[in-house]
This record gives sequence, structure tokens and C-alpha cells, in this order.
Amino acid sequence: MFKRNGIDMNFFKSLFKNNTPKPETQSFQASNLQTAISKILVRTAKIDDEFHILEEKKILELLQSYFELNADDAQSLMEIAIKEEENATDLYAYTNVIKKELTLNERKKIIEMMWQIITTDENFDPYENNLVWRVAELIGISTRERVQIKKDYLSKI
Repeated sequence: MFKRNGIDMNFFKSLFKNNTPKPETQSFQASNLQTAISKILVRTAKIDDEFHILEEKKILELLQSYFELNADDAQSLMEIAIKEEENATDLYAYTNVIKKELTLNERKKIIEMMWQIITTDENFDPYENNLVWRVAELIGISTRERVQIKKDYLSKI
């Protein structure tokens, strides 16, 4: 017990101490679909061996918009994707989720999102084009549709 001039200081400390329990903050829990799409976007940005800050910002913007996430949750989702994508050996594990859970038009949107990331750094790499082709094939987008998505997107920028 700590006393000062005969006064119990612990008593005063307890008066001012906030005893209300702090609410537990909910940590972001990504769905399989969110993780799959995020990993595709991260792979798109990193396929040329350079992960630019502009690409990172674009991924965050796309995740926030597509999944209606706040900035913190989008950041958490991207961090999950970066970590998991580093150990990924193939595309099938996450393209399979995308193909099963999304409609054709929603899958086309994923291809467009990939092009948004590719064009962010203004450096077109053959590996990026190849990745779009492989992802499109795996999620059931025909060659004609893939080429049209690219054409449509590039005509907007």
C-alpha cells in the first residue's frame, strides 16, 4: 500500500482508473474468395519481379472497391495475399475458387482488374500478358473474351 501524507494513493488511482473492459477489436477474416482474388492481383503485380508502390496502391483501391472494405481490412487482405502468394506453387488452387464462386461477368471483372494493375507501372512485360492468359483459361474466359476485355480496358485509359 502506497501512502503519502497518510493518504492511500492507490485509492485515488483506482478512482481515476478506467475499469470498463475494452471492446475486443475484430480482426479481419478473409473469405476464400477474397484471398483467391487478392492472390491473383498480387501475383499480377509481382510477376515482373517488381512490386511498385503504385501497384500496391492500385491493389488496395481495387480490394476496397470490389469487396466494399475499409482501408484497414483491404490492407490486411493484401498482406494475407502477399504472404500466401510467396509460397504458392500454381494458380489452380485460387483460380478454382474464383471459377466456382463467380459468374462469367464477375470473372471477366477479375481479368479487367489484372489489366488495371498491369497498366499502373506503364511497363508491359510479356510475363504479365502470359499470366492474364493462364488465369483467363483457368477461370473459364475464352480467348476472344480475354482479348476483348484487354481491348476495352486499354481504350478507356
